[in-house]
Amino acid sequence: MQKPQYLHINYIPEVGWVLSIMSRLLNSANPQLRSAFDQWSNTPLKELGFAVTTRMHMLGLCIRRLNARVGELRKEITTDIPGLDACLEKGYAFGTKDTDLPYELLLDMDAFIFETRSLYEIMGKFLKALFETLFGRKIEETELIAVLSDNKIDTRWIAELCENRKLFFHQTAPWLAVQVDRETMSLDPILLKRSTTNFDPDDVVGFATLREIYEGFVASVTELHRFIMEQITRRESETSPRRAR
Repeated sequence: MQKPQYLHINYIPEVGWVLSIMSRLLNSANPQLRSAFDQWSNTPLKELGFAVTTRMHMLGLCIRRLNARVGELRKEITTDIPGLDACLEKGYAFGTKDTDLPYELLLDMDAFIFETRSLYEIMGKFLKALFETLFGRKIEETELIAVLSDNKIDTRWIAELCENRKLFFHQTAPWLAVQVDRETMSLDPILLKRSTTNFDPDDVVGFATLREIYEGFVASVTELHRFIMEQITRRESETSPRRAR
């Protein structure tokens, strides 16, 4: 029997977060850092670097899909204003013409939580491997969070993301509802943590919360990138030969 053949699929992630760090090391004037970079492929950094880059691109696609699905839901509701008003007045559930749309939106919101948390955890492993390889020291999550806090980055999104990930992946499925501001026709999907009609704030994950998680994540990875580059520059200055006076 002929053995199966396997075909690699070519994909080129566009995010340069890891690549820019690699380029900085490759062109460093510090021989120790260049030597550490030469060992990149022989350390966990190779696989973790690919993972971070891939997950970053996947998260970007997830955000686009989520926003598109939210747009579809808003369009369905705003094209049936009488139905919207009747549901709000009598407490009925709004029925979408596309019966799969609520599930697709739930899937995209669920995927956002999963992908963001997964990238957060993988990036943590990448940073630990990076600091051990480049600087010969361990770095823990608490130190990284302190770096963010010291630079005025709101880190409350981390706990919010962690708790929602645990809830929806280990305890229950999300339910979908929409927060409506009838005066401004603002329609924001929300995740319900349990089947309820009371809409207690403790039972709701708002679309604004998901947006804050994403914005917090972007601000955090941007600051961590700056922090890494700063550490590389410090190491270069510490080990560079002193100029003769």
